[in-house]
Amino acid sequence: MKKIVGLLVLTLALACNTKQQPKTAEEVLSTINKTNLNKGSQNYHLDTPEGWTTDHKTIQGINYYYIIAPNTGEVPSPNINLLTESMQGASLKDYIAKSLSSLKQVLPTSEVKASGDITANGIQGAWYNYTMEMQGVKAYLMAYVFPKDGIAYVITGICPPDKATKYRPVFDSVAKSFKMD
Repeated sequence: MKKIVGLLVLTLALACNTKQQPKTAEEVLSTINKTNLNKGSQNYHLDTPEGWTTDHKTIQGINYYYIIAPNTGEVPSPNINLLTESMQGASLKDYIAKSLSSLKQVLPTSEVKASGDITANGIQGAWYNYTMEMQGVKAYLMAYVFPKDGIAYVITGICPPDKATKYRPVFDSVAKSFKMD
């Protein structure tokens, strides 16, 4: 499950937008095994908060759906993204446990703060929030995982730690709007 951690690290690398980073997002991405990514349906929906924009990007073969906050000058730049991955037969609980274990191995500074369950339009999922630091940039992340037909739809919100109170309700609202069309 290290590919999930790689994607979370890439999320931070793309959001940080600093010139101090010794590795580019592409360098981080090139180390990820992409075999189980881009699985499942593209027929999902997430509400977009007022004033935010959306973008679909394919970077080195990985499909990303972004919801981007208006430019605030904050580092990391607040955004939400959705990626898909095959759960390889794992239960939601096991999938998340493996992801968190890999996260701690790759980024020892990461610290899970809380976790719980979430429901979005009848789809049972789970969430966890954590802080991490990459190349001197600290970030607060909210991850929501919704399993559907063996695919994990992973929604991740990211912002500066001191803005968590401001953005957490936005992240929760977007995650709860998740539905399959």
